[in-house]
Amino acid sequence: MNLAFALNSYNQAKVAKDLQKGDGYAAVKFALEQAIVSMEKLNSGVVEEEKEHHIERALSCIYFLQKCLDFENGGDLAKNLFKVYEYCRSQIISVTLNKSDQNLDSSIGFAKTVLEGWEGIK
Repeated sequence: MNLAFALNSYNQAKVAKDLQKGDGYAAVKFALEQAIVSMEKLNSGVVEEEKEHHIERALSCIYFLQKCLDFENGGDLAKNLFKVYEYCRSQIISVTLNKSDQNLDSSIGFAKTVLEGWEGIK
């Protein structure tokens, strides 16, 4: 385990613990915002030294968002959000591993739409 990964893991655990003290709304909003920021950085050609950090942060936030979904009570909305998050996750992996002409524009757009909807329910 490299130092950057260890530091990132510690920071994520600390943020998660701080968010648990608050409400779930703020945690989901924070995760969406951080996923968007990291995807935008990856999309704009972030320097190689920061790339791993943004990949890990975006994927961790998406995983968190998927784990927050309540499939029992959420019905089709939870299922559809899971599909959106899964699409974003697969795009991040595809774009960062394949280094192709693909970009994260559609994933960023979907995440921003979810964030706008989330902010509208408060």
